[in-house]
Amino acid sequence: MWATVRVGVDLTALLPEPTGVDVSLKGLVRALAAVDDATRYTLFVNYEDRHLFDDALGRNFAIAPLCLRPRPARLAFQQMLLPAMAVALGLDVLHSPSFIMPMIRGRQRHVLTIHDMTSFSLPEYHIPLRRSASYRTAVSASIRRADLVTTPSQFVREDILRHVPDLAPNRIRVVPWGVGNEFRPRPEAEARHALAHLGLPWPYVLFVGAIQPRKNLAGLLEAYRRLVASGDVAEHLVLAGPLGWDYTATLATFDTPALAGRVHLTGYVRSTDLPWLYAGARLFAYLSFEEGFGFPPLEAMACGVPTIASRSSALTENLEGAAELVPADAPDVLVAAMRRLLSDDHERDRLRSLGLARAARFRWHEAAEHMRACYVELAEGREP
Repeated sequence: MWATVRVGVDLTALLPEPTGVDVSLKGLVRALAAVDDATRYTLFVNYEDRHLFDDALGRNFAIAPLCLRPRPARLAFQQMLLPAMAVALGLDVLHSPSFIMPMIRGRQRHVLTIHDMTSFSLPEYHIPLRRSASYRTAVSASIRRADLVTTPSQFVREDILRHVPDLAPNRIRVVPWGVGNEFRPRPEAEARHALAHLGLPWPYVLFVGAIQPRKNLAGLLEAYRRLVASGDVAEHLVLAGPLGWDYTATLATFDTPALAGRVHLTGYVRSTDLPWLYAGARLFAYLSFEEGFGFPPLEAMACGVPTIASRSSALTENLEGAAELVPADAPDVLVAAMRRLLSDDHERDRLRSLGLARAARFRWHEAAEHMRACYVELAEGREP
């Protein structure tokens, strides 16, 4: 049965500057190519991404660059052309890995991936589209129509059941994502050399992520301001990531006298620079209010960097016992944790070892094996 299974994966949600969703989609595809040479895969991509997987896929993968990136074009492709292509190609399973699946089901079985439910739980931290009633209705309807829903964490699974209580629990599978092998400890001297073109200050505390309200940069900046005011921190603060939305207040904070010249915004960081950026940090801080998985702290831990994160959502699930977890809304606790980890070498070494061990549990080949099992289960007609 393995050789006859035909799977389509809709990758038209990919963006030029990868978010966590993009990291998960590309990591999954590359891992599937490494572990599965029998299933026939068709990857539906935007025309702009037609060369994204060159030299990364086997002969059992086909690229279908049939969509354009603008949102209206992607919506039209997803809801009209994709179902027709699934029929024409004789697909057994269609995987919609970014929240919404086609309204027209066809004869295919459908896998839907939900990365988080923050549009429902924290709508105020989203752009108007993602907090709109129409978007949330589309997500809820997709969850109900899918044969199988996958999530990257148990937290998201439970969140779905809270917001869609009529969904049968056995139709949700937890498939944790992996951490890429490129994230590993590196000597500081090499990191300095690799990052010379960024003009970074050394040493530094690091945050990685989009500049947007859900990431709680206000809390991180307030804690860092208190450390600077008390004279307890020599490290600069580096915020690495693109401007998301509603970032004006965050940028204004940089210009306050207490933080002038101490906080540095890099903008989007290339994937080739990101592992070096993690490895060069003295401390990684990630105080997001809610995450469905949380790539950045795990990537930092894989690079051997002591990590502080908020005690919330999937961050607790993935990091408990290997990172310093603090309340997202308690600057005093964060200040104390940062002060301790920047000054106590023994504690830094302890968290470094625990973090490396924890990050090593998240492997892409395991995610791919789990996802392939979902495809085959549905293709063989078995009910979840």
